[in-house]
Amino acid sequence: MSQVKFINRNNLRIARENMGLSSLSASKKISSSKQDLVSEWEQGKSLPTWSQIAKLAKAYNIPDLILFSKEEIKKDKSIPDYRVGKHKNDDEKVKKLINLVIGRQKWLEQKLKNQNRPKNHLQGSGRSIQNPAELAKFIAQKLEINIQDIKETEGSYAHKEVLNYLIEKTEKNGVFVGKTVAYHKLEVNDMRGLFISNDYCPFIVLNRKDAVSAQIFSFVHELSHLFRKSDSISNSLDFRTTNNTLNSEEVFCNQVAAELLLPVGEFQKEFYDKSDISALSDLYKVSEICVFYRLADLGKIRTQQQRQIEETILAETAENIKRKAAKDKEREGGNYYNLMKDSNGGLFNRVVADAYFENRIGYVEASNLLRFSVEMI
Repeated sequence: MSQVKFINRNNLRIARENMGLSSLSASKKISSSKQDLVSEWEQGKSLPTWSQIAKLAKAYNIPDLILFSKEEIKKDKSIPDYRVGKHKNDDEKVKKLINLVIGRQKWLEQKLKNQNRPKNHLQGSGRSIQNPAELAKFIAQKLEINIQDIKETEGSYAHKEVLNYLIEKTEKNGVFVGKTVAYHKLEVNDMRGLFISNDYCPFIVLNRKDAVSAQIFSFVHELSHLFRKSDSISNSLDFRTTNNTLNSEEVFCNQVAAELLLPVGEFQKEFYDKSDISALSDLYKVSEICVFYRLADLGKIRTQQQRQIEETILAETAENIKRKAAKDKEREGGNYYNLMKDSNGGLFNRVVADAYFENRIGYVEASNLLRFSVEMI
């Protein structure tokens, strides 16, 4: 296939850097040759073919025409990576998700500005609060979250109902909430939660593969980042100050989540055991490991029992995540629309659909944004 006659070398470089790839890694995605072709193109030593451009654009998660545009791509802002035990080969998958969110934010910001919408009033509003319990109280008041509502939610779908309860209260305040889907290929250890700030359309993303009880805790954790306006990629549920592998910002946000979902005044017994932890997990709709960390931090689990209880819970958690993955895989076949609708989040679906039905955008643009036919909403 013939070579292109022109390429925007700066866009070629920035698109690669936005994906967190080296030129050699990018070259390996489009050719079996050991030659660093991308570096040669970025330096102007040679030009790619149309076929190579198509493969590269797919790898960079961008339209191929951007590589020919004279208008330069903006370099993505850096999102602090607070993941514990992360692997380098996970970076590309997370970068693709970040690029998707930032792309949506650019579109949303323009539309919201055109409608003279105000900036989001929650983002950064708790930045001056340095005590986790006080920030938890502030968040609960602003979003009208009542721990009694959570405790009284019962039934087979109680955990899912509580997560939806928290998300709905958050989206009512102009915060966009989404979830990963299978094609993101992100495991729980890769990422549990993500927060990306924006003055008009802050975004929270949860990993759908995680247990719903863990998603609840991760969601409140990301709310803490929202109220502090601190962008983050997270994968830890641990908030013990004794864990020196965690960034202090992550510990703080996990402590806020613990204070909001597991208030200290709720625990009156001197010591709790494994059966107590299971019962409390069901009552407060958070995972057993979160309850364990909370009680251990409060000194309410006997020291000699802590290691055994933690290992048991972690093993059970891993098994539960495996079972959930198997169930999710069974459901994937005929539910593409429902999965994408849930993945996009209710607020994003509504904003795009409203723009379409009010004739502010066309069918193709709306359906591309939603990743399903807008007429299905």
